[in-house]
Amino acid sequence: GDIQHQLFDFVPIAQLENVDPGKYVDIVGVVKSVGQTSSIVSKKSGQELLKADLVIADDSGVEVNLTVWGDRANEVQSAYVNCPIVAFRRARVSDFGGRSLSLNQSSPAMVNPRIPETQRLQSWWSTTENKSIGSMRSLSSGGGGAGRMDSFEDRKTIASIKDENMGHTDPSKPDWLSFKATFNFIKKDRDGGAWYPACSNSGDPCKNMYKVTQTTDGNWFCDKCQGTSPTCVRRFIFSATVTDDTSTTWVSVFNEQAEVLFDGATADDVFKQTFEDPENHNQDAYDSYFAKANFTDWIMKCKVKQDTRDGETRVKTSVYSLHPVDYAKESRDLLKAIAAL
Repeated sequence: GDIQHQLFDFVPIAQLENVDPGKYVDIVGVVKSVGQTSSIVSKKSGQELLKADLVIADDSGVEVNLTVWGDRANEVQSAYVNCPIVAFRRARVSDFGGRSLSLNQSSPAMVNPRIPETQRLQSWWSTTENKSIGSMRSLSSGGGGAGRMDSFEDRKTIASIKDENMGHTDPSKPDWLSFKATFNFIKKDRDGGAWYPACSNSGDPCKNMYKVTQTTDGNWFCDKCQGTSPTCVRRFIFSATVTDDTSTTWVSVFNEQAEVLFDGATADDVFKQTFEDPENHNQDAYDSYFAKANFTDWIMKCKVKQDTRDGETRVKTSVYSLHPVDYAKESRDLLKAIAAL
């Protein structure tokens, strides 16, 4: 037991907010949930990498996402059943989606190690397991358009952006918040449509992200990869205002979140129905996508960060994830919050 304990120098999960991204930490906690194994293509090497996401919690009352990389991602489903206590050594801290951790192939992980922390956490988890599901504060959000939704208790209001001086505390780090809000204006009058043309190269270095310009012969040229293609991939980008009962704010909406907002329609889908024929623009069809999305309610997670452009600094709020409102669950959560008053 003593030998095992000497291997680790544990940091409580709640303190990870104070650890700089890129540093390595040892943590011990309950593996609350284990995600499916998936794969991504590395931007650096171009190789396929396996990954699996875990949610780790400890008795500081906070949870964090931890991504396991490499072949061991295939083992997490069987290795971490029934919420074991696991000690992770040299997990790397990231500021992706708030705070998250990643564990490479060589970093040790020990299930139910013989150390005092194991017994303490088992005792804590046995008394809080059912109460804490969904109500524990998370340092992490998920990625992409869907992302991991914050709990009802962790939500704030739009007024919190101004009241808590978000985006001003540290210019190098974003602030994060979730709130329930309604889209009440979507700025759709961008010349040529509410999107930009991106490189059709889905591999490195472009990954359909970088803007392309149309050449005189009708092809598309990419500065990033210096490639020319007869086609491009359109990606949504537009501003909108969202409102709740405390305030209204401008937000930036990007491709993945816009596709969620437009019920799965891509920018290329909308373009083909509306602007593909230069002689016959279907403005009504274009407007209908935005009209249908306007005045809809969402739980949204936003990033608030200082943005400097042309020598002018301002605070920019960007939508990071969108979730439709589950009104039955929302009602239950509201009743529970009222009963706790």
